[in-house]
Amino acid sequence: MHFAFPDVLTEIVAIVVIAAVFAFTAARLRQPVILAFIAAGVVVGPSGLGWVRSADEIHLLAEIGLAMLLSVVGLKLDLNLMRSVGSTVVIIGVIQVGLTALIGFGISRLLGVGSGSALYIALAVAFSSTVIAVKLLSDKKDLDSLYGRIALGILIVQDVLVVFALTILPAFGGGELLYTALAFSLVVVKGAALMAGVGLLGLLVLPRVIEKLSKSGELLLLFAISWALAVATLAGMLGLSREVGAFLAGVALATTQHRDIVGAKLVGLRDFLLLFFFLDLGARLNLGALGAGAAMTVPLSIFVLIGKPLIILAVMSMLGYRKRTGFLTGFTLSQTSEFSLILASVGVKSGHIGQQTLGLITLTTAVTIGFSALMVSNLQPMYDRLRTLLRRADTGKGYREQAEDIATPSDVEIIVIGLGRYGKIIALELIDRGRAVLGVDFDTLAVSECNRLGIPAVFGDAEDPEYLSYLPLSSAKWVVCSIRDTGLTRVLTAGLRQHGYHGVLALTADDDEMAAELQRSGADMVFVPFEDSAVKAVDLIHATEREINRKMMDQQIAAVTDHYIVCGYGRMGQQIVKDFQRDNVPVVVVEANPEQLPKLERSGVLHVVGEASEDAVLLSAGIERAKGLIAVCPTDEDNVFIVLTARVLNPGLFIVARSILEENQDKLRRAGADRVVSPYILGGRHMAAAVTKPEIMEFVDLVLQANHFDVGIAHAVVSEDSPQAGHTLAEAGLCQERCATVIAVRRAGELRTNPDSDYLIQAGDEMVILGTHAQLDATRVVLGGRQQE
Repeated sequence: MHFAFPDVLTEIVAIVVIAAVFAFTAARLRQPVILAFIAAGVVVGPSGLGWVRSADEIHLLAEIGLAMLLSVVGLKLDLNLMRSVGSTVVIIGVIQVGLTALIGFGISRLLGVGSGSALYIALAVAFSSTVIAVKLLSDKKDLDSLYGRIALGILIVQDVLVVFALTILPAFGGGELLYTALAFSLVVVKGAALMAGVGLLGLLVLPRVIEKLSKSGELLLLFAISWALAVATLAGMLGLSREVGAFLAGVALATTQHRDIVGAKLVGLRDFLLLFFFLDLGARLNLGALGAGAAMTVPLSIFVLIGKPLIILAVMSMLGYRKRTGFLTGFTLSQTSEFSLILASVGVKSGHIGQQTLGLITLTTAVTIGFSALMVSNLQPMYDRLRTLLRRADTGKGYREQAEDIATPSDVEIIVIGLGRYGKIIALELIDRGRAVLGVDFDTLAVSECNRLGIPAVFGDAEDPEYLSYLPLSSAKWVVCSIRDTGLTRVLTAGLRQHGYHGVLALTADDDEMAAELQRSGADMVFVPFEDSAVKAVDLIHATEREINRKMMDQQIAAVTDHYIVCGYGRMGQQIVKDFQRDNVPVVVVEANPEQLPKLERSGVLHVVGEASEDAVLLSAGIERAKGLIAVCPTDEDNVFIVLTARVLNPGLFIVARSILEENQDKLRRAGADRVVSPYILGGRHMAAAVTKPEIMEFVDLVLQANHFDVGIAHAVVSEDSPQAGHTLAEAGLCQERCATVIAVRRAGELRTNPDSDYLIQAGDEMVILGTHAQLDATRVVLGGRQQE
């Protein structure tokens, strides 16, 4: 006894839960979830638990799911892509349907089926499922591949033919053939009118409507759903397929700028509603009603799963396609269609077939859809096993996949596989840098576009190891694959090694985990575009920030005056800058060593990047306005050139230079240095004095280095026009408490220490004074000379 749910909602929720459990199990077993959904439908249907009481409601949700699927397909369809295979798919589609139907009719008759039922069975097995094929191609991300576009084109041709069949079949046996011809002509007219009307709306009205609605995601989604269902319903009212109407609605939306946003919003709803299509398909199966006829499903299913793909393969081979392209296309269409169920239902209503034939077609549809999903998920392994057999019939010349003859570089250095946005940018950058590049892609339009852009490109599928033999692997030093697919790159890696490629292999990953897996599988280098882009973005931020800071710093340097320029930011330069900052002395550093630049940037010290011996660099450091310059670059040669340049640019500049070798001190003085300091000699003397005169050195260090005592030593020079020249120290007021103490005076090379109050001051005297900073400033005012602390 079958269980009855209290209401429709509870029933649907219970069915969805069962489907979720089946899908989870299938995912754990690595099987297609489509199989799980069909199996769930069988379990809850009349052949199982018998839970389905709301068949009409579930069928309605399935119809909406079909409309959403076809709308998304049309939305993502690029008409330019279809033009590249348009005439071909018409030929393939018509021949395939004709041959499949003819052979299917013969098999049905051999199984003892009457002519009327055999006709319906023949038509049922001739058509393939748009829902299943598109779903499988979408899951594999192969809708834009060559075989994916051909399969989609064949499905469109089949949809047109099935509308024709639905129009004429009800008239058979009723003596209404004339009426049928007129009705079909009317359907053609209505179809053309529908296409024209939807096309005009797509060009003139929809872009404006979508633009206004794009500000609200909810309104945009609601309009896309309403538009797809409205056009699908209108198509049904005109006697056309609702699925064709939904497809046209999607094509019309594809003309707008927001096609990607609309498509992304519809995908989730599409996947959920498609669940009910598969549940509906499984629930329709009533195995008990089939009786002995269930055995007929076996030969029919084998023909659909194997015979129909081989027919497509043979037709495509005769038209010049590679065996692999035909193989993938054929097995993608290795199932019967949802339209097969509609055809059978029409046959029952018309009295042409009975319930047993309807059940046979339904079971065949369910079986072929299930096995087809399994086969399509494993197409490449299947092809690998059959490749040797298929290769015997492959000529290897004049294939349609290579639509144009491309002059490839004679010595290809780098092969780029995958010419999407990322791969195309890589190829263009390499070509701009003078490298010989060959691009490879499975999309013939992408290949043509790249050739127009100046990228030599050929058709090729990275999953096809056989195609690698046509690539110039012997001259290539690099193979770069921009496709982020672990399974595909694993096949590519094995194929390259098998063909004797020993160059560098660079693959692309989504994240670090995938990158590690690719490296283990044999990749020499792995790109992670999102992380690489993030790193590049941070680098750009830092570079922009440095540029802004550089401009601000240049403005600050242009405003500074009476400053000191320190050339070299090594350990000694850093200490000099630190002492200057302690005493609030303005300073600008000149440094060319890139290792020191980060320290300068972090410290915020005004600095100029470049060689200090160059005129432009010193001018940008404000040497014309500077008070002094200290040259402490790593070598004496550098310091000599710096002093020479600085003295020419500013003759009045006070210059101090470091000398590493004692014999270079005279060179630095002759170059123009006012003071030359040898750190090794000075340091040695300091250390000796620290031993022999520790108290004195402690006092000197305290005065020179301590920043918490208000005391200092300064050097003052009496200028030629000083008012104190010719006066004694006492007369000048330098013995008063407000002025600093004169420790020593150097005159004509002789040093006079501790001069008394009647010591006569002369122009050019150099004084060493000791006192507080206020006393030092007062002494400078009295002397009116040039001084250095």
